[in-house]
Formats: sequence, structure tokens, C-alpha cells
Amino acid sequence: MTIDDFRTRDIFRMIVEEYLKYGIPVGSQTISNSLKQPLSSATIRNVMSDLVEADLLFSPHTSAGRQPTERGLRLYVDTLMKVDDITPERFQIEQLKSSAHNIYDGASTLLSGLSSCVGVVIAPKMNKPIRKIEFLKLEAYKILGIIMTQDGMVENRVIPVTQEVSKSELEQVSNFLNDRISGKTLPELNDDLVREIKTHKNNLNSLASLLVKEGIIHPLSSSADEGHIFVSGQSQLLDDPEAQQRLAEMKSLFAMLEEKQAMLSMMDAIEHGEGVQIFIGSENPVFERPTWSTIIRAYHDQNGRIIGATGVIGPTRLNYGKIVPIVDYTALIVEKLIGKN
Repeated sequence: MTIDDFRTRDIFRMIVEEYLKYGIPVGSQTISNSLKQPLSSATIRNVMSDLVEADLLFSPHTSAGRQPTERGLRLYVDTLMKVDDITPERFQIEQLKSSAHNIYDGASTLLSGLSSCVGVVIAPKMNKPIRKIEFLKLEAYKILGIIMTQDGMVENRVIPVTQEVSKSELEQVSNFLNDRISGKTLPELNDDLVREIKTHKNNLNSLASLLVKEGIIHPLSSSADEGHIFVSGQSQLLDDPEAQQRLAEMKSLFAMLEEKQAMLSMMDAIEHGEGVQIFIGSENPVFERPTWSTIIRAYHDQNGRIIGATGVIGPTRLNYGKIVPIVDYTALIVEKLIGKN
């Protein structure tokens, strides 16, 4: 939807920006005092009435001014929002360190601090290129798989086996796998090994067959859809006067942030989009209540695969023009740092 009339569009933009800045309904007098070309309050009220009819504005109380609906916020974000200059913030973002947990922890903390909202970084666990795999014997029928990804993260998995494997055999398994990794994800490596068995492209010995058939790779690759969630700044929401009036909704949000699979499902929502994506209120694919907005951007590995995302979660009354470029640039820096590892 668009607003074709210039005067109506200008009044609508001013109402939204005043509301996003101060968090209170906007009256006709406020708009009248801000317009370059003076209009009577009656004329402005007529325009506001038309915008209410179009479901772009609403009045929370009979005698109150107007504030944007969810549909109005979407229109503003899509067609009228101006992106802020974030030169000072860019310098802070560029200070992120390149060790794995520092990247993710640091990015979520930074996003929270710069946005005064909840900062979130999604770092999928195994569905990203592997640098190296090692195995250690724990017990007669239990081994420890150690997987190091190209972005520096380390995952340990205890794996049961049906026959005893010696230390030298585990070294052979590690060498066998590491010769075939070359930037593959675990599911891709598992598929390649199964394909080799089926087509007899490689003279797989009994030990190699064991690692494929007896469950050394499969429990690792089956965890590829899991991931790490780094969340910072929940207390930031307590500083927002509107949020304090919605304590039940805040509790629901905090509970959702603890639900790992629910947060990871956000990756499905952004998989086919490009750049920064904005989910306003009920558009959000994760949260049950239409109270929160999410601004999120995926980051990729060196092969262009989506491996995670950076984002901000807060009330629908956000400074979208500032937060969008912050989320965008943070994702780019995280992507760059991961590529160095």
C-alpha cells in the first residue's frame, strides 16, 4: 500500500516519527506546529480521520491523539523510513574480536547496547563448514567426537559404538574424515560417504564402514539443525515505560527467548529473504503475542551458505531507522570475522 497524496503522506510520516520518538499518541496541534506549510487543526484532523479509516492509525483512547497501527508501521518502514547515519556506531561494531565466542557474545551485547533492546545472535551448531574432526576413546564402547568448525567453534559429542575401537583406529578414522572434509558440513560429509559405499568409488575398509554405518557420523550430522543462541540485554526492556505496563507479555517473551528451538526457527523465516528483514508485531514467526518487533539479518560462510543471524528484539515502537543499519553492519562484520578463521 502507498499514500499518493503528498500532504497526507507527510502528516502520516510525522505522526509515526513522533510516536516512535516519544511513545505517546500524537495530536493535531503537534503536527500543526511542525508543518512547514501551516494547516488548520481541523484539516489535520480530517487527514488523520482518513488514515484511521485506512487502518494506518488508531486512537488508544477516545480523547487521545493517534498512533500507528501495525499496518501503519509496516507502510512506514517499507516506504517512508530514512536510514540514519551510524558512523559512531560503526566504529564500535568494528571492535568485535575474532575468537568465536567473543564474536557471538560480543555481537549480542553490542546490539543490545546500541539499540537499548534485546540483542540476539544465532550461531547454528554444525550446519557450517568443518575444519577438523578428532576422536578420543572414553570407554570400551564409548568415544568422544570433537568437531571444530571453520569459524572457530568446538563441539563435543559422546558417541556409543557397537564394537570396541582402539586409539590407532580412531586416528585412522580422523585422518580418513579430514581428508574428505574440504569445507563440507557434517550432513554433506555423511552423504558423500554413504554415496561412496553405494557406488564403490572408494575401497572402504571395515573401520570406515563402521564410522558410517555404526553411528559415528550420523549422531553428529543429525545435530546440524541445532545451534547456539546468544541473547543479551533482556533488562533493557524493563527501562521502557510501555513494556513495564505489559509485564505478562514480557514474561512470555523472556520464556520464548529461553526456548532454543523456537529461536532457531527464526532461521527458517529469513532463509529466502535478502538483507535486513523486519517483522512487526503479528508478522513475527516466533513470538505468540503481536507486541514485539524483530530486526534481523542473516550472515553467510565463505561459500555463501546462511549459517546464522544477528538481530534485535524489542517493542514495536523502535527506532527502525537507526537499528536497521546497526543490525546490517553487525552481520557484515560477524561474517567477515568468521571468514578469517
